Amino acid sequence: MRISTAGMNNQMIGQALRVQTSYTEALQRQSSGLKSASLSGLDGNAGAAAGLTADIARSEKLSGIADAAASELEIAYSAVDSITDQVNGMLTDIAAAISGSADATTLSTLQSSASDAFTDVVALLNTQYADTYVFSGGATATQPVDASLYDAADPTAYYQGSDSLRSVMLDGGASIAFGVTADADAFSDTLEALNLLVSTSPLDTATMQQAYDLLSGAVSDLGTMMERLSGQTDKLDAVVDAQTDFQLYAGEMLDSLTTVDVATASAEASQREVLLEASFATLSSLKSVSVLDYL
Repeated sequence: MRISTAGMNNQMIGQALRVQTSYTEALQRQSSGLKSASLSGLDGNAGAAAGLTADIARSEKLSGIADAAASELEIAYSAVDSITDQVNGMLTDIAAAISGSADATTLSTLQSSASDAFTDVVALLNTQYADTYVFSGGATATQPVDASLYDAADPTAYYQGSDSLRSVMLDGGASIAFGVTADADAFSDTLEALNLLVSTSPLDTATMQQAYDLLSGAVSDLGTMMERLSGQTDKLDAVVDAQTDFQLYAGEMLDSLTTVDVATASAEASQREVLLEASFATLSSLKSVSVLDYL
């Protein structure tokens, strides 16, 4: 009978190496909290994990766009609110001038106030959020109002922006248009009224009444505009909330496919360590075995 320990040694070495590899992988799972360092190590779950990762990335991009648009609308809303304050102030001044004794000093003061208001409204319509002009529609890099181009015969000649609003594209081809352009009637009527007050000389009651009527209509339109901007903001906030909920849900699903429980991973690593130590102990004992012991 032929007696050899070589085969037994090779078998035990191979087993020890496999245990060592298993132990190393267990340590990696314990330290990283991941089932595998790559998708290929997830076996049948690799495709699902890749799909969820892509879905989460798209959702984060959409929520980021919607959030930025909502922030821009808040800036626009604030600007329209400030314009409304300007209009209300001018209505008060015009009413006082019409009902009182409109002497030269009163009329001069009114015209000066109208000139300042015109400048302020133009500045507000040229409001920027980051590098975006919020009242330029799709032409976000273009300053919407050029006061030097104002023409009483063409009340919107000053507008340099786009005719179309911007929109946030949603899944399924739907979209949410948002914003308002600086050539809206509420703005053009305001500028027309202020220009009437500034450019008419001498300023008479008929002109003041005409300006008052324009501003009265504008203040009502500005209120409607603010309601519309608020509604658009609510829609965009709802998109952000929905996408955030999806990201949390999809993230939990992805975690279930890719991560391990730390306590379980630690216990597994300890078990692999015990097996590895046992394998090394067996190999060590085999080294002391000699064929001569069996002769």
